[in-house]
Amino acid sequence: MREFYEFDEQQYQGKGRIWKYIAVAVVFALLGAIGMYYMLPYISDDYSENAVVTPNDQEKKAAENDQANQEKDKAKLPELGYKGDLFITSDNPVVEIAEKVGPAVVGITNKSIITYRDWFFGDVYMQEQEGYGSGIILSDEGYIVTNAHVVEGAKELYVVFQGEKQVPAQLVGMDATSDVAVVKVDPQDLKEVKYAVAKLGDSDKVRPGELAVAIGNPLGHDLAGTITVGVISAVNRTLVVDQRPMKLIQTDAAINRGNSGGALVNAKGEVIGMNTLKGSGAEGLGFAIPTNEFLPIVQELIKKGVVVREDDKPGIGILGREITEAEVRQLNYPRGILVRAVVQNGAAAKAGIQPGDVIIGFNDKEIRTFQELKDAINQHKVGDTVRIKIWRDGKEFTLPVTLEPLREE
Repeated sequence: MREFYEFDEQQYQGKGRIWKYIAVAVVFALLGAIGMYYMLPYISDDYSENAVVTPNDQEKKAAENDQANQEKDKAKLPELGYKGDLFITSDNPVVEIAEKVGPAVVGITNKSIITYRDWFFGDVYMQEQEGYGSGIILSDEGYIVTNAHVVEGAKELYVVFQGEKQVPAQLVGMDATSDVAVVKVDPQDLKEVKYAVAKLGDSDKVRPGELAVAIGNPLGHDLAGTITVGVISAVNRTLVVDQRPMKLIQTDAAINRGNSGGALVNAKGEVIGMNTLKGSGAEGLGFAIPTNEFLPIVQELIKKGVVVREDDKPGIGILGREITEAEVRQLNYPRGILVRAVVQNGAAAKAGIQPGDVIIGFNDKEIRTFQELKDAINQHKVGDTVRIKIWRDGKEFTLPVTLEPLREE
């Protein structure tokens, strides 16, 4: 009975204070209504159109305009990299990576022409050769990133997809300094093949010990889509390659000739690097260009076709030597620079300069020595268009040449 009595006593006492509770509730209700009356304009969606502009509003609108301008600039570039989730969830992610990321890695065939001259008879000979590498599909528009050394010197380029479907490709641009190049296939060709767009990861977040999966075509297209597995051995490795320092990711996943341009993938299925080097003299030494390093280069190549740096020296893209006195006397050559070879897709090649030509003038200035040619070029900058006078088979003519960053000439 005690429990019931105490409960009934509380109920009785509560009746004595009920009017106090009601009065307090009414007061709070009135205060709430007044507060809502004054706050309503600030929380209403309709208020924004008729609101009085305050300094904070002006700052906010300025920020929104800046953001709109940035979005407009971004719209000029194609969207690179798959933006959805790959959902790599299994206990063995390598299987899903092979299935979902594998179609984003393609083979690249480089058909080039080697030109050489019979100096005794004066005949010029050409021989075709093929090189192989890999690439990573970055967009449905057909943009593919690979290494510059994979496409260098290409007369023709082809991309080989899963299922061995081969389609022609065009070189968008290449940057020998970073060893990055972009090629493009016709988007219509993509409709006839199985492919995927690679999802790009943040390579700055990569840590040693993480899973690393390398995908590529070692030793050519016969071994296309080869998957090798290892770990991230180190990050931020700086190696000097062809007298150029390169920031690289190190992995022990097997990377062999033909893997260049292929993908280095993390456990989430994100591309964190582009395979580019294999250490010689030891096993388990593979290196990849981090995604955050090659992506800005890719964007600039798509926009401009070339990467221009402040310290870049201009060049025309030839291999040559000075005409000798004996050649002047015996072969009736003019004094100047004999073009022995041109860099494929370089400035001279684009202008129409050919092996066997003799450069005899530069912007109306007579050229007789290689030093004179270099001095004349160095008076200009990358992007300038100059006039180069050529002697070919007894005829003289002038070609416009747009200077490009100096390569191995």
